[in-house]
Amino acid sequence: MHSAQHDRAQDSVRKIATCALRVGDGVWSYAEEHAGVIERDWQLAARDRPSYFNGVIHLLDQLSDVDGVLCGRLLRTDFKSYLYWRTAGFPDTGVRDGFGSALIRSADGAILLGRQRAGNVNGGLAYLPGGFIDARDVDAGGGIDIAASIIRELAEETGLRREDVTIEPGFLVTESEAHVSIAKTFVSELDAVALKAKIGRHIAADANSELDDIVVVRDLAGLDGLAMPRYARVVVSAVLAGGGSRWGL
Repeated sequence: MHSAQHDRAQDSVRKIATCALRVGDGVWSYAEEHAGVIERDWQLAARDRPSYFNGVIHLLDQLSDVDGVLCGRLLRTDFKSYLYWRTAGFPDTGVRDGFGSALIRSADGAILLGRQRAGNVNGGLAYLPGGFIDARDVDAGGGIDIAASIIRELAEETGLRREDVTIEPGFLVTESEAHVSIAKTFVSELDAVALKAKIGRHIAADANSELDDIVVVRDLAGLDGLAMPRYARVVVSAVLAGGGSRWGL
């Protein structure tokens, strides 16, 4: 099993049949070594961003592919430690930011991205709806149901539920810099205009929505000038380009 920092600078997208993710017993030494400054910076961040919540999250410590299965070990930490690491530019500390993502496609082939509301860590950026692997996603034995996590996040952020979409088998795993996005693909029977309107009604009805808009991307040209995290640009570009057998798309 290779370490989580393997090929960190190299962008890649691949199709995986299933995932076997588990929380390990280790601790993140970086967070322990910087505990004092993390707490100091957290007090300032929480004052300036009241929406921030210091909950439990998990970061990837080990990652490997075994016969079409993505095997991963994660470390338990907290949001304030992640935020300090992020603000420092994601220095190589032996972990990566692993998370679930929802790739939403309309009946006419567009990809729908959420734009995060200001005040959140990705405020102003268009991305695949999703989020941290948190305590709700971990069972009593330490196992993680990443598909269930993504489906829950999809419903929370967009209002789309299982009955609203067709869920494609497998996962799209995108590695880019310090990030590992594990995505499920959801296909709607609605065209892009109708689907955007449906999600927009959900966003408008939730005063605390993480999203403030939906961005429809129909082709690679639609990514020009769009503010988005690098990993999101990598996977959306791969899907729109067709990917071929390399990604199983």
